[in-house]
Amino acid sequence: MQQQKVLEQEGKLLPFRKAPDAVQCTLAGVVKLSGAGLFHGVNANVQLLPGSENSGVIFRRTDLSGRPEVLATVENVASAARRTVLAANGAKVETVEHLMAALCGLAIDNCVVEIDGPEVPAMDGSCLPFCEAILETGIDKQSAMRRLCRIREAHAAAGDGGERIEVTPLHQPVSSICYQLDYGTHSPVPVCSFTVSLTPDEFMQEIAGARTFIQEDEIELLRRMGFGRHLTSRDIVVFNNDGTITDNELRWPDEPVRHKILDCIGDLALCGSPFVAQVIAKKTGHRLNHVMASIVSMMSGRGITGNRAA
Repeated sequence: MQQQKVLEQEGKLLPFRKAPDAVQCTLAGVVKLSGAGLFHGVNANVQLLPGSENSGVIFRRTDLSGRPEVLATVENVASAARRTVLAANGAKVETVEHLMAALCGLAIDNCVVEIDGPEVPAMDGSCLPFCEAILETGIDKQSAMRRLCRIREAHAAAGDGGERIEVTPLHQPVSSICYQLDYGTHSPVPVCSFTVSLTPDEFMQEIAGARTFIQEDEIELLRRMGFGRHLTSRDIVVFNNDGTITDNELRWPDEPVRHKILDCIGDLALCGSPFVAQVIAKKTGHRLNHVMASIVSMMSGRGITGNRAA
């Protein structure tokens, strides 16, 4: 069943914007969530607070002395496997990509994220619970104009295993992402691709509900590394070697590629400035997404005011 149908049945479809506003946006109030982290299983409480204009997204570790803050920019990305970790001022916040995707997907520019643990709660493995809580609280327009970086020429980054990510100019007011998922002929995860425009409406209906997934063969390795020991097949989508799903069902037949887009959105949000481009990604993970976020960050000085072309 597609996620939109799930939302309709639950009465949770709310009016979103077709395209991001020309002015910056923040939260209309405080959003509270809690839960265990995906990798470490440590419970944490999160409060999303309205942010001041031009402040961006700031993580604040309320459980540490001095309540140190970490700005959500690619310059603060710390090396970590299979997730995005931010570190600065003696503080670290792990697995931020789903929350960052929710904020970016709903076009929220400024937000303070107070968290009393080391890792953002996994919720249901998607960013839908974050989005729903944000929409329930509301989104406020601010006075400052959004600063958009419009990509003028193609830029690409590639890895040794055939992974590649590229941004190219796009002559429309919102970005789009095309992702090609291919784990090889022997993988139980099917080869698929998906393209989405990054409007709040389309993000909410097509991407926000896509959950984290894993292949059966990967589970024991991760547990030996100390990760995910608290998880069951109800907490994460597990693809068995024969392609079946353990104790769960997909929200879309192509849910894995939609989740890879979700991760990509959250990682690219770390470039520090909204940008307009077509993103084409093949087999990329967090590391290469961060490389592209750095490339876009270096171009962000060529920003424009509002949604108009420069």
